Amino acid sequence: MQTINEGFQKITPDPRIQAIIIAYMFGAFIEGAAGYGTPAALAAPLLVGLGFPPVAACSVALISNSTPVPFAAVGTPMLTNMTNLSSAVAEQLGIPLDLFTAEVTQKTVLYLGLAGFIVPILLVVTLVMFYSTGRRLKSIVEMIPFCLLASCSFVIPYYLLGTYLGPEFASIISACIGLAVTIMAARHKIFVPKHVWYFYDIEHDEVIMPKEILGSVGRKKLLKAWLPYLIIAAALLLTRVPAFGLRGLLNSATIHIENILGVEGLNYDFALIYNPGLIPFIIVALGTMFAYRKSLTKEDVAHIFGATGKQVLTIAIALVSGIAMVQIMLGSGNNHSGLPGMITQISETLVASFGNAFPFIVPLLGVFGAFVSGSCTVSGVMFGPLEFQTAMILGFNAASIIALQMAGGAIGNMICIHNVVAVSSTTNAVGNEGKIISMNILPCLVYAALVLVVYCAFG
Repeated sequence: MQTINEGFQKITPDPRIQAIIIAYMFGAFIEGAAGYGTPAALAAPLLVGLGFPPVAACSVALISNSTPVPFAAVGTPMLTNMTNLSSAVAEQLGIPLDLFTAEVTQKTVLYLGLAGFIVPILLVVTLVMFYSTGRRLKSIVEMIPFCLLASCSFVIPYYLLGTYLGPEFASIISACIGLAVTIMAARHKIFVPKHVWYFYDIEHDEVIMPKEILGSVGRKKLLKAWLPYLIIAAALLLTRVPAFGLRGLLNSATIHIENILGVEGLNYDFALIYNPGLIPFIIVALGTMFAYRKSLTKEDVAHIFGATGKQVLTIAIALVSGIAMVQIMLGSGNNHSGLPGMITQISETLVASFGNAFPFIVPLLGVFGAFVSGSCTVSGVMFGPLEFQTAMILGFNAASIIALQMAGGAIGNMICIHNVVAVSSTTNAVGNEGKIISMNILPCLVYAALVLVVYCAFG
């Protein structure tokens, strides 16, 4: 981490630019390759290693993990939700599913892309407003040119790829382009402010200065430090892109449980090897330990496993309870009384209350679904069919409504309980989950509001 820290300090010592490069761009690449909370879990510890306060690292990592989310894991959330709507599309629209998928994808990249120009600015505003005492407005304004450069380098390819190539590579390729552009711009001081902003420790009334770099960081040393992350990124890409042929093979090793608790049709599948926790994270971690075996003693190894175990134990209760709550909400419609499920009841009440203003609550439904479930995919599965039917009844464009749902589900990742608890555990920020959510609520609502503005302008 110290070597990576020194490498980024050579690019730029400014935490605002570091947040854009690591949280926004590198995080988007990991989102496009793996998704499911992986980007924040990778980006936040890197930011902490650069000197970010843990809560700040968690906040910007989660804010960044929004725009690329519908096309995570090579388009999984979008494709899953389209499959979930396949029968409704065939029966009520009478068009092939791929045509409907293409239209929803095009509208999703339009809504999230145009509104997403503000995301790098939201990162800067969050850092400056919570970790500065003076010169706040100047510290934000001077970063706007670089923020817009970062937005353009990601959003323009994002829109073009989503519109003309489909959902699979909208995020992953755009992130590669954006990462190259922002690193080059930072190295050559393009749109980089002359003033370097640093974190201010309000509690101790002092500026947090980065550690002084002594000497230069060699390329071999830097490559060795980055190698585990590069292997993770490559492994995620190879195992998630169907063209490489590994995705189906890994998915074939599945634990299948039928008729849980005797309920007909209530099944559960868990792809053990396809789970990113096993491949590549555990394998790369063990491989890294083996590669550094000369400098690791038995005591070091015991400490690593012990510290990791303690981190897992501190979040286990919250994670298990949160997932159990989601499963109860999802399965509550399966009852002997014939009553509608909790999610259906909530949604129908909202629809009855808002009527023709329904499109304006769709992104908020998406945010709510992601908040409770921790997943844009699950949010769409919960609300997508209802929203599709409501759109047909009220005469709205169904593709636009589903795109608003996908956008809301993506934006909800900023504050979703599952991701907040998970990322706080990787940065030793456990106990600050409420603070992280409170910091991210306003960026979440601003992004959702801008999505609705784009919807009103373009339909």
